[in-house]
Amino acid sequence: MIWGEPPFYAQVFRDGARLNLGQLDRPFLDAALRDREHLLAASIRLDDLKATFLEYQAAGVEFVQGMKAEPRGARTFIVRDPDGNLLLFAGRDE
Repeated sequence: MIWGEPPFYAQVFRDGARLNLGQLDRPFLDAALRDREHLLAASIRLDDLKATFLEYQAAGVEFVQGMKAEPRGARTFIVRDPDGNLLLFAGRDE
């Protein structure tokens, strides 16, 4: 779904996950700070984390962190989007 003319806001959804995107005139995070501190722009929970990981891997997506088991019983991976933002994907540990 896209709103505005010209478009300034959109919502993308897949398999129960929703991602809201808004147009900004400038980055909301300083790129140097983001990269130095590994600041996340979004955290997305998925029911089938492994399938998404394998899909992204086949598509050549840049992984900042591969699939990792977390101490709290989750699995995560982190990708960098085309604008340099870090996106964390999480799901239950298998």
